[in-house]
Amino acid sequence: MLVAVVAAGCAAEAEPVGRDESAMSLTDTAVMGSLQDRIKPLKTVRVPAPKGSAIVDQAAAVRLGKALFWDVQAGGDGQTACASCHYAAGADTRTKNTLAPGPDGRFASLGVTAPDQELTPGNIDNDDRVGSQGVTSMRFVGLSEDLASGADRCEPAPSPVFGEARQVTPRNSSTVIGSVFMRELFWDGRARGVFNGVDLTGEDGIARVEASALASQATGPANDPIEMSCAGRGFNGPGGLGAKLLARRALQHQHVDPTDGVLGGSALRCGDHACTYRELVAAAFGDLDAEAKFSLVWGEAIQAYEATLVPDDTPLDRYLSGDFAALTDRQKYGFWVFLAPGNCVTCHFGAELSDASWAFAEQNGLVNQDGGDVGYHNVGVRPVSGPSPEDLGRASFSRTAAPADRGAFKTPSLRNVGLTAPYFHNGGKATLADVVTFYGNWSEHADDVSISVRQISSLVASLPNYKDALVDFLQNGLTDCRVAQERAPFDHPSLDVPNGPRLAAVGAEGHGVCP
Repeated sequence: MLVAVVAAGCAAEAEPVGRDESAMSLTDTAVMGSLQDRIKPLKTVRVPAPKGSAIVDQAAAVRLGKALFWDVQAGGDGQTACASCHYAAGADTRTKNTLAPGPDGRFASLGVTAPDQELTPGNIDNDDRVGSQGVTSMRFVGLSEDLASGADRCEPAPSPVFGEARQVTPRNSSTVIGSVFMRELFWDGRARGVFNGVDLTGEDGIARVEASALASQATGPANDPIEMSCAGRGFNGPGGLGAKLLARRALQHQHVDPTDGVLGGSALRCGDHACTYRELVAAAFGDLDAEAKFSLVWGEAIQAYEATLVPDDTPLDRYLSGDFAALTDRQKYGFWVFLAPGNCVTCHFGAELSDASWAFAEQNGLVNQDGGDVGYHNVGVRPVSGPSPEDLGRASFSRTAAPADRGAFKTPSLRNVGLTAPYFHNGGKATLADVVTFYGNWSEHADDVSISVRQISSLVASLPNYKDALVDFLQNGLTDCRVAQERAPFDHPSLDVPNGPRLAAVGAEGHGVCP
């Protein structure tokens, strides 16, 4: 049935150069005929290189960035790191205290009626969102003089919504893995591709580092009073995050596996003592005034680390490189559905599986066919028509000011998507099967849906077993085993995630072998 359906749905076309036709089945022929070179192995894409960087030693910057990303000392409470919201395949899979109420201020989804409760994974049909929990609401008083303490001096300032519980962000956390290929970051793209050395806006600052959305993004959460910090702390100067960390030993409250691909061995030893952040910064940035420019250090160093998190060894990558046994027959059928009748490739294009990538914009320009900013689409997850839309998305940061940007959000890459539930900007779909079902019935908010999404063919629903095949392809065909097994470069120090798992340190070999 699979071969018959696939072969009937595609016209024969010339095979890509370099493939062994003798190893190809009829299913492979159909898939390759539909491919039309729209998706390639990720190894064929150059990792964007920042221009104008202050880094003098790239390896030292990667070491510094990995330490900063995983270190709980960055949090105002001494318990919250960047990784606290990006610990699971670069994303957040916690279920306790992760529901945020929408504009109506009511907790009314997934069995949750108040802050700090466990949710039952499921689909959301109101204005609630599954976000990531950050810190309790506090006001910054000053830095602690105790260098053994990771917590700042703060005073309580209970949240009107969350009280004394940890606050929750109003959007679902995106994965950081593979994000180096994206032009802009956050669901609305407010973290710009030019890093100004200060914040995420890309406007006037102390530097101009191009191709650096990761650096811009990194400056957003660190001093945010919901995500990581007591309200009022900054990056730079005597009372800032820089002054705090520069004097402290890197990862002093966490364990590092001796075989960690970046931090293992003697990487965090400076002579006869454990390295302070001041020493790690000097190795990466030279004579830079780190306390006065710590926002620059923070952004560029974390970017250097995150740029190494490239998930380019999925079954799909091996299949596209000529290993036709890398995908099962059902996954090949799912891939064909993705390419042809489903037309998912319209938005999830290229090796990056996203039209929000640097490469897509370079090849296709900065404007969608609907007039909106390239890489952003309203797929009808929640209604945005009417006088009081729940979330304007890209419209708040649009470059074109087009009506199509109202309620539009960045197209995420689908690499490792099977590891990063829940889905969409509001975390409103619990499983990939729910997502596929949603796209088959998106007419609920059809008035809000962008032109690109309307290209999804109605033919899909009539195909036999298409949903199971497409989910299998997404779940397994796009998963890099190294990410799932936390093998280098996806290994990490230990981390106690608030209201989440206690992660042991993992070395370069991860938890198991990969193909």
